[in-house]
Amino acid sequence: MITSNKCANCGGELIFDVESQDLKCNHCSSLVNIEDKEKELEKKLLTPDSTITLSKTEYVQFLCNTCSRHHLSSSNTPLLRCPSCGDNNFTKSNKVEYTPDGIVSFKITKQTAINRLYSWLTKRPFAPNNLKKQARAGSLVGVYSPSFLYDFDCVTKYSGVGVNSYTNKDGKIRHTREHFSKSRKDNYRNYVESASSTISSNRLRSLGRFNVDKILCYSPEYLYGWIGEGVNTTLQQNSSEMQQDVAFDIKNSVRASLPYDSIENFSCNTTFSPIQYSYVYLPVYKGTYNYKEKKYNYYVNGENGKVTGSTPKSPWKIFFAVLGALAVIGGIIYLIVTNT
Repeated sequence: MITSNKCANCGGELIFDVESQDLKCNHCSSLVNIEDKEKELEKKLLTPDSTITLSKTEYVQFLCNTCSRHHLSSSNTPLLRCPSCGDNNFTKSNKVEYTPDGIVSFKITKQTAINRLYSWLTKRPFAPNNLKKQARAGSLVGVYSPSFLYDFDCVTKYSGVGVNSYTNKDGKIRHTREHFSKSRKDNYRNYVESASSTISSNRLRSLGRFNVDKILCYSPEYLYGWIGEGVNTTLQQNSSEMQQDVAFDIKNSVRASLPYDSIENFSCNTTFSPIQYSYVYLPVYKGTYNYKEKKYNYYVNGENGKVTGSTPKSPWKIFFAVLGALAVIGGIIYLIVTNT
C-alpha cells in the first residue's frame, strides 16, 4: 500500500489514473503500481449484530477551495497545503471511516462521462439549453458511492379474487370472479442498495450492472484525486429498506402477471431466507442542476457509461414546439380546404 500521495520522483501529487488503473503523478506523469488488485467478492451472513468493518486508519477528505481538487489524508496527518496548487484554503468534506470489502474502480474518464451525458441530454429536446452547456463545461464529479450488495432467496405467497368483465348478448356488462392462492420463488445475487444520501437506490440500480464478480481489493489509493463518500445509514436500516424495495417490486410484478381485469382483496407477503451482504464502493459521476428553485440530479456509471437522472423541461421550448405543431396542422388543413 502506498502510504503517501507524493511522487517519489518530483514531489508532485499522485492521483488514481483511469486509463492506466494505477497512480499517476500530475506533474511528471510517473506511474506507481497499485498491488493486489483483484479478488473474489466475499459475502457475510447478516445478523442483528452485523456491522461494517471500521478502518484501521481514519482518512479525511479535503476540498481545495482554490483549485477544486479533492485530497485524501490520514486524520493523524492533516494536509497543510494543497498538493495541486500549493494553497492552504481547505474545507473538510468527508470522513472515510469504514473499509469496504471491495471497490469497483472508475473505467471511463470524466471527458467520456461528459460526452455520454451530453448525448443523453440531446435525446431530451425540452431540456433547457443551459443544462446542456453546463454538461459540456464538465460539471460532473467522480464519486465512489458507498453501497451494499445482497444475496438472498425469497418466497412470496399471494392470494385474492380475480375479476374479469365481459358483455353478454343483451349488451349488458357481466363479471366473473375467481379465487386464487399461489406462491413464487425468487433469488437475487448482488442486489444493490445505496448507502449514500446523494443517490437513491433506484437511481443506483438504474445505472446498470457493475462488474463485481471480480472486484478490486480496497485501498485508499483509489481515492487519490477522487471523492469517497461516507455512509449515512446502518447496515440494519439499509437491509430493511432493501427488503421493502424487493417486496414492493415483487408485488407489482405479481399483479402485472395476473390475467384479470381487476383484483379484489389482494394479499401479497414476501419472506426472505438468510441474507448475505458485502459493503463496496461503486464508481459514479454525479451532477446537479438548479432550475426555477428546484434541484435536478443526473448520474453516469463510472464503469460502463450508462446515464440516468431527471431533467427539467423548458416552458419556452414546449411553447414553441406546440406552436410549430399547430402551424403544421393549420398548413395541412389549409391545403386540404384549398384543394377541394
